[in-house]
Amino acid sequence: MKQISHLNEQIRQEIMDIELDCERLGQKLQTAYKEDFYDLKEDIVIELIRKVKGRPAKREDIFNDNYESYLEVGVEKEDVYFPNAYIPVWKCKREMFHTIGLLMNENLVFLEKKLKKIITEMHEDHMKERDS
Repeated sequence: MKQISHLNEQIRQEIMDIELDCERLGQKLQTAYKEDFYDLKEDIVIELIRKVKGRPAKREDIFNDNYESYLEVGVEKEDVYFPNAYIPVWKCKREMFHTIGLLMNENLVFLEKKLKKIITEMHEDHMKERDS
């Protein structure tokens, strides 16, 4: 993750845009892989999670101390959610005398490849479990 020490409105907007792009990518891949998991009687879930100190947060909380956002990949089966992997997107924390941010290094193309790999491995594992 890359460290950002000068947090301003331009950075806030860039982070909000990146989070929005991540949400859209998650929705796109969730739709693309829905049928594969439907065959296993599972629903794939890919969503951007925002938290401050472990509690749900809003987009506007980006610069709050202990804010973090991440993409979470999991499946829902018989109304029970099973998280499988997460990829950090942004984290804001207090360090010494000022607040810093940590932003993922990946661009969206690399992030999409990484998510597809996670989803494919997850699907293969679930196929093996079903067949055993």
